[in-house]
Amino acid sequence: MGNTSYLAITVANLSFGGSEARLRLYRALLILGVSFILTIGCANEKSYIVYDDDNFLYMVSVEKPTPEVFINGIRGINPDASTDGKSLSFITSKSSRKLVGMWKGSSNITWYEHPEFESYIFNPSPFNSSGYVFSGLNRSHLDIYSSEQMKNITKFRSMDFEPSVSPDGKAIVFTSDRISNADIYTNERPLSDRDAIENIKEWDITERGIKYNTYRDHNIDIFTSDIDGSNTIRLTSARALDYQPDWSSDGRWIVFSSLRHNNSEIFKIRRDGTDLERLTNNNYNDDQPAWSPEGNLIAFVSDRSGSKNIYVMGSTGTNQIQITSSLSGLNSPTWIKCKAGTLKRAGNSCP
Repeated sequence: MGNTSYLAITVANLSFGGSEARLRLYRALLILGVSFILTIGCANEKSYIVYDDDNFLYMVSVEKPTPEVFINGIRGINPDASTDGKSLSFITSKSSRKLVGMWKGSSNITWYEHPEFESYIFNPSPFNSSGYVFSGLNRSHLDIYSSEQMKNITKFRSMDFEPSVSPDGKAIVFTSDRISNADIYTNERPLSDRDAIENIKEWDITERGIKYNTYRDHNIDIFTSDIDGSNTIRLTSARALDYQPDWSSDGRWIVFSSLRHNNSEIFKIRRDGTDLERLTNNNYNDDQPAWSPEGNLIAFVSDRSGSKNIYVMGSTGTNQIQITSSLSGLNSPTWIKCKAGTLKRAGNSCP
């Protein structure tokens, strides 16, 4: 704004006599025009939902519910964004190879090849603006690898999968079957009940802790703990499948899917296990909830239109609206934040 005001004053004070003055005027108007375009192009970031249809990635916003292909001509599945929406990883097939694509908050995509694993790359998860962790099949077992270090993080004759790294890079959490059943480990130390079967969804980008599903007492429920595995809290205990937890941006709530009413519905609950609230209520299946970075919206998948589409609602379940109209099933909604720029050029940071 400061530069724009200065240029406007300069134009107003120019003398209109003579070719030199006119040239100065034209230059000032040109600079003013460019400044205006850049100001519009660098407007505030907006939130977009990225999802897949088992073939391609798409991006859509609530304000403009017309999906666009995320990257033209490139197939992609399993998008996973950091909670602040500043980075995103996904799996793609390009040139007959399985690659990992990484969006790092700019208009470009960085491609990573891992030829030693061929097609056996799983669960890429971003942990900062430069890298990700993933599971790779090494002979007969899965190990955890880092795209930055390009070497094993874990090396145990077991299946280690669903990795996530804390924002400061000092702790890693993953699921492993190294002791008979699937348990959660943090920094190679078992976090959970040895008799349970447990899976983590993802690490929260802040240092609030870990959220995960667990099969205990013949039931699947949602738990949280601190990063070091202490202060375990059981959030749900209904005799039903409670799954797909996702943390709100302020860390106060967890939204999740549940089969406690026969079909899948979406609920939210406070991080201490109080104030359970049902957000959807119909005869269809609503699941895969994903909280927006601002915390005011929740994206989810529903088959209420006859096929699986992306919907958005307020954080209390209000204003449930359909934002895609696909006849094929859509999956994995996740949120990114970027600037679309002017004509997708000036100030653009979207993929």
